[in-house]
Order: sequence, then structure tokens, then C-alpha cells
Amino acid sequence: MEYNRENLNKLSLVELKVICKNLRLKLTGTKSQLIKSIIDLMKPQPEVVSIPKDFKTPRGKKIIGLKLSEHDKRIQIGKLRQKNNVTDLYYSMGVHYYMVDKDFKFD
Repeated sequence: MEYNRENLNKLSLVELKVICKNLRLKLTGTKSQLIKSIIDLMKPQPEVVSIPKDFKTPRGKKIIGLKLSEHDKRIQIGKLRQKNNVTDLYYSMGVHYYMVDKDFKFD
């Protein structure tokens, strides 16, 4: 079942509580509150690049982040690494961060 508002509204409160229990959400509240909790959980979360406040990106450079699943982009970064045109910064929450030239764009 797809968890959208239309499908969830058709379910009873008991059925919604079962879904909430499986998703490890709180089980108390009205039907509309439970539906909102489920829908909020299903929304994609934006990825946030958190760079230390004292880190200054050098002029002409930018920071990019790549997920492990972005195979084609990782190949391009690998080619830049061979030419020493990229700096590995760090890995966090499933994303590798690199510093590249400001005008760099993926093909």
C-alpha cells in the first residue's frame, strides 16, 4: 500500500495504529494526527551539508557531496582524483564530500 493521504483516510483508526506501530511512530492521537505522522515520515528528507564554521572554502572552489549510489558521478570524480583536481574532505551519513573547482559540472 502506498502511504498517501487518500489511501490512509480510508483506513480505520485501529489500522492506522498498526501502521504507526510498524513504523515506530507514536500510537496516540486522532486519526488525522496519525495520518500526518505517517505522511511526514514518508517525505524525503533534504540532505544537509554541515561544514565546520571555521572552514573557509578557498576562492575558486566549491564543495560537492555524492551518495554511494551515484555511480556515474563517482566515476567522474575518480577521473578528477587521478589528475589531482579534487580534494577528499570527509564522509558523513552516506555521502562523500569533495572540494572541486567552482566551474566543475557533472556531464
